[in-house]
Amino acid sequence: MMRPSGIPHAFLFDIDGTLIRAGGAGKQAFLDAWCEVFDAPHGFDAFPFAGCTDPAIFAAGARQALGREATVAETDAFFEAYLRILPGVVNKAQHYRIMPGMERVLDALATRNDCLVGLCTGNLEAGARIKLERGNLNHHFSFGGYGSDSADRAKLTAAAWHRAESLAGGPVEAWVIGDSTLDYAAATANGLKIVLVATGGNDLDTLAALKPDLLFESFADWETVLARLLGLGDSLRSSVDDVDRACCRVRSGGVIVYPTSTLYGLGGDAMNPDCAARIRRIKGTRDAPFLLLAADTDAAFSLASDVPAAARSLAAAFWPGAVTMVLPARAELPADVAGPGGTVAVRVDPHPFCVALCRSLGGPILSTSANRSGQPAPSVADEIDPYVVGASDLLVVDNEPLTGTPSTLVGFIDGDVRILRAGAVPETSIRAALAAARRIDQ
Repeated sequence: MMRPSGIPHAFLFDIDGTLIRAGGAGKQAFLDAWCEVFDAPHGFDAFPFAGCTDPAIFAAGARQALGREATVAETDAFFEAYLRILPGVVNKAQHYRIMPGMERVLDALATRNDCLVGLCTGNLEAGARIKLERGNLNHHFSFGGYGSDSADRAKLTAAAWHRAESLAGGPVEAWVIGDSTLDYAAATANGLKIVLVATGGNDLDTLAALKPDLLFESFADWETVLARLLGLGDSLRSSVDDVDRACCRVRSGGVIVYPTSTLYGLGGDAMNPDCAARIRRIKGTRDAPFLLLAADTDAAFSLASDVPAAARSLAAAFWPGAVTMVLPARAELPADVAGPGGTVAVRVDPHPFCVALCRSLGGPILSTSANRSGQPAPSVADEIDPYVVGASDLLVVDNEPLTGTPSTLVGFIDGDVRILRAGAVPETSIRAALAAARRIDQ
């Protein structure tokens, strides 16, 4: 029975590369079946199998090998041999494995009365069941869409969706879960939501470029995956007014995506080394630079062991604002937070959310741009990489676009003020403020 309130959700899982890796068993069974039925070299090495349907693979391979379309009789004979051979090949495959975290995700979804769990695969239904049997996964899936429904992946996806609606007795919100660009194309052709996971034939960058609704590197962190799937993104999204919720996440060691006055930041508790390590994993680099945002000038400068007079002059002129200062770090700061040479980059950002979060937390928050290494830094919520969102614990959204220009990074070296990175505040303004401060002192 479906829960009476709300529309039930149907999760439609691809198999190869998403639920399992069959260790090449599918292709090997194709080759063995071809050799049994045809007296000609096969043509299956001419194209990748990933994301394709069994009927489409056979048809393309037959055209490549025979120079013509296979007859109905030849097609039937081939698939009869394939399904007879497949169990033995799957059971002997040395590299067969269930994808990390997948059993826990499926077990949890199966316990909910507001979820339907089905298959959405290019495998023939019988072949799909054979592949899943070795991993004892068949019991999770009472329905699906298969290559035996259609050689067209979009059409078999529609079949899975409509079967879910039939079981639910009405409309469902269907999500396709797959690992390839072809899964994405089939889902979007039907107007369905799409979750992509980079455990198959397409890498994370390729999948991220598609802008799926959710993107995961794997399902190994199954608790996070479940939170995203069951919340369907809603539990992850918050407004700039919900400071208490964000503070709760940060206090508990969470990583959040949030707006600053310049760009969306990725951060958490600056005093938690585990938080810094997790952010670096999300960013995809070991040396992701951090800056620390503080509620006010006194709080920012308390993070430094020494504050030159020029820094105080710039703070008086530009804070709160888009100037970040690199200063000698206080000894008590976690090593993972301090920058090169024992420095710390600090700023008082004028965005009301940042100020309120720092005050509520009672300390500084880590900040680095909310993008993976090498990718553009986002100034609009819709531009944030879905992988970064999926790997974080909360997305705080400002309905207004941010400036899109990073802060100006200023260093103090041997008594000189140096612009380490050009940004929102021009160097001419920095120099003018320093000159004005010197005139006042004189």
